[in-house]
Amino acid sequence: GAMVFATGCSSSSTEDAATETTETTETTETTEETDETAAETTEETTDTTEETTEDAAADETADAAGETKDLSELKLAFIVGTENDAFYQSVEEGIVAQCEALGIPEPTLADQQLDGNICSDLINNYVAAGYDAIALSANDPAGTMPAIQAANTEGVEIFTFDCTLDDEYLDQYVAFVGSNNYAGGVTAGEYILENAPEGSTVGCITYASAQSTQDRQAGFEETIQAAIDGGTNLTLIESQDADNDQSKAADIMQNLITQYGDDLSYIFVVGDPTGYGALSSIQAAGASTKIVGFDAGQTACEYIADPEVGQIWVAEVAQDPVGIGSGIVDKIAEYFTTGAVAGEQKDLIECQLVTADNVADYLE
Repeated sequence: GAMVFATGCSSSSTEDAATETTETTETTETTEETDETAAETTEETTDTTEETTEDAAADETADAAGETKDLSELKLAFIVGTENDAFYQSVEEGIVAQCEALGIPEPTLADQQLDGNICSDLINNYVAAGYDAIALSANDPAGTMPAIQAANTEGVEIFTFDCTLDDEYLDQYVAFVGSNNYAGGVTAGEYILENAPEGSTVGCITYASAQSTQDRQAGFEETIQAAIDGGTNLTLIESQDADNDQSKAADIMQNLITQYGDDLSYIFVVGDPTGYGALSSIQAAGASTKIVGFDAGQTACEYIADPEVGQIWVAEVAQDPVGIGSGIVDKIAEYFTTGAVAGEQKDLIECQLVTADNVADYLE
């Protein structure tokens, strides 16, 4: 396939946060991220929604949050991780369509090319140009924090989608919309629990340096382990890191087949490129291991639908990129209409299971 960047959301606690998301792979991977567990444990953290009586709350909220503004006058910018990626292209479709639907003037769309420096320059430019709000996929939160803090100081509202800021910076953005990656991993685990033969072995090929894929791995592992602890007769092997690299994934899969043979009934791959590598080794070995993937890109969906390959690649966990795009526009519209965003600061969109039964809905 075309050269496409591996996208991932790094956490600024990692040493090389700025560089780790820019490795290229030979296929289209879109690693999505939300800080799932934090979202579950953190209550609403903006201090603008303390409600006593509704009228008082409305007055306070509007004062605390600053002025509201007519949607037809909003000047908005949206910065995606990379436009060289089907996932972000779909996010942009959702953004444009929802702005049109709500009567918001055509927004500015920008590509940070998975580079925190480019993202910072874009933010600074939009602040200087008098934009009302900037929404970004925070693929490099550490690298963009100074620009985000400067934007907030100037009174420009910051929103995040797909990848958000670390939890120490909850006060630096209004709202986040992204995938519930942990729950997506749980969905993959539940599917495998329903379908894996008793006594067989299951595992995961992961991408360890992105928060999103860590969340998918954790959801999967914890679901399988809980079932094993509850008496289910399965063996869970230690997850292996392919670093979002197709050839590395192929090597890992080949070694697993050599080690476990037909006992290895299912492998969960946290992104489609990892799956392509695993598939090549399963096919080469004539192994019986089945794949459950994550992303539901067109290629993976075509594999599920294919009578031959679909015997191996049996399921995908699908995200809703268009829903993420339209969802962040809704948050911005709500903010400028009411002066605040109700509910959780992080809005996590559930992932769906794709199998041969419903794959037609996902094929373009």
